[in-house]
Amino acid sequence: MQCPSCGLESDEGKYCTNCGAELPFHDDNNSSLSETVTGATSTKEQNKNQHYEKSEKLKTTGANFGHFFMALLKNPSEARKANKSDFSSGIIMFGLFSLLIAISYHFVINSVSLGPMGLSVMIELSFLDSFVIPFILLILLFFLIAGLTFLCSKLTIQAAKFPDIVAKYGAYLVPFFIFHIAGIVFSLVGFPAFALLLTFISILGMLLIAPTFILLEQPSDGFDRIYILLGLYITILLVYGFFMRIFLDALMGALMNSFMGGF
Repeated sequence: MQCPSCGLESDEGKYCTNCGAELPFHDDNNSSLSETVTGATSTKEQNKNQHYEKSEKLKTTGANFGHFFMALLKNPSEARKANKSDFSSGIIMFGLFSLLIAISYHFVINSVSLGPMGLSVMIELSFLDSFVIPFILLILLFFLIAGLTFLCSKLTIQAAKFPDIVAKYGAYLVPFFIFHIAGIVFSLVGFPAFALLLTFISILGMLLIAPTFILLEQPSDGFDRIYILLGLYITILLVYGFFMRIFLDALMGALMNSFMGGF
């Protein structure tokens, strides 16, 4: 420590070892504690600010999706105007559609009873197999279809990026999402024929019609669009068939376990 009186370096203590003058008091412990408290306060403020920013971002995303959904509900043809700024809304639409189908699948599977020669057996499928796995697979299916559509747009030399395709695909899904909800409603009120028709249209729209609308938006300067669309249809149906095979395998396994447990 430097003595304020003689200016020479002195050992730590109350008085200077060179001239005997009183040295200023310095408490390292208090200094360290003060710095610690200040640092902790600063960290809390940063965490609070980050939480606020995340909250505001979620509110903005939710508001944007609400506007996105209502605008397309009124005018589905406005989906052609969707672009990368609607990327988050497109992903939310993927999630909502997947959630709706997974919930429908879960309740249908767990409400069906089957059995030969009058023997009624309830299908016992776990929540993981009847809801969680279908939900995850449906999310993957939506992204795969968006990816395949993006690839086809490149083969036809169209100016579109992957976020644009996701936004457009999510936008075109809105009316088919409503069809699926209507199908569930008709099923609940006892009109199975209408329910089946609307559900079929919603699935067909999800798999084939929405990607077709995207690829028909712009002129094609690459491969012939007819062949591109046919190739896209075949690929999507093969992927969908693979996913359905996973559902059916789980269903048949549960059905066999239920039959065996009934004897």
